[in-house]
Amino acid sequence: MKSVAAILELLRPTQWSKNLILFAALLFSPARVALENGLAVLRSIEGFAAFCMLSSSVYALNDILDLKADREHPKKKNRPIASGRVSVGTASLIAFVLATTAVCLAFWIDPYFGWIAVAYLGVNLSYSLGLKRAVILDVILLSMGFVLRAVGGVAVIRTLLPEVYLSYWLILCAFLLSLFLALAKRRHEIALLGESAAQHRPSLASYSLVFIDQMLAALAAATIVAYSLYTISDDTFRHYGTRNLLWTLPFVVYGLFRYLYLIHNRGEGGDPTKLLVKDVATLLNVLLWAFTTAAIVYLT
Repeated sequence: MKSVAAILELLRPTQWSKNLILFAALLFSPARVALENGLAVLRSIEGFAAFCMLSSSVYALNDILDLKADREHPKKKNRPIASGRVSVGTASLIAFVLATTAVCLAFWIDPYFGWIAVAYLGVNLSYSLGLKRAVILDVILLSMGFVLRAVGGVAVIRTLLPEVYLSYWLILCAFLLSLFLALAKRRHEIALLGESAAQHRPSLASYSLVFIDQMLAALAAATIVAYSLYTISDDTFRHYGTRNLLWTLPFVVYGLFRYLYLIHNRGEGGDPTKLLVKDVATLLNVLLWAFTTAAIVYLT
């Protein structure tokens, strides 16, 4: 029973929430089409399942490659492989089976989605095998994973919903926001580990709190501007017939500023997924944003 729990922990199901971005294309599709096409909803769920398996395989691989560094980390030393609860051989087999199954499922859903899954796997492999040591490039590669998820959400339903729409502005927002969260995580690691941070993650030797804070401020501003331009763009108006999405901007502004507050005043930011559940204000803000966006898109 303990081994099953350890394997489940290795897969990090709490991180699957990151894959919810695949539903963005469905959320921002015309209501009359999306609600009348149950197969499109099913395809999005299948795509979500494929990326959950794919991301879990990547987490297992990362833990294998980071075994030595994790054992030196005050928190990560308790991970299944680092603590010895799951062997390297077992983790390798799990990673291979999950990745293979996920890619096969992705190609079965849609060939284009299959290549996106392969690209996601390639980006993460290049990150894990060496590019995670390259300053700035490391967080950019992590952000590309979110962009591929967003584009993948379009791919899984593109043949079922010709009207499917995911603005380039939203893709830009996904990239900027994920870059913001990745840098926040780097900042948390430096603040937590201090001088020993570079021993855990070599690229941290090239970062500093001041440098990261400057980038976080710039990214927060860029995300707000990109999202604002999306809500009032001509393409958005032609697609939805309204510019009322502008009323969702306060939720985005509050969410970013709240995150900065948690980073600077409470020392948070190490795990965005856990923070989303832990911080009630952030969770409530995300839910209100989703509800308001859906109401505007589906009822106007």
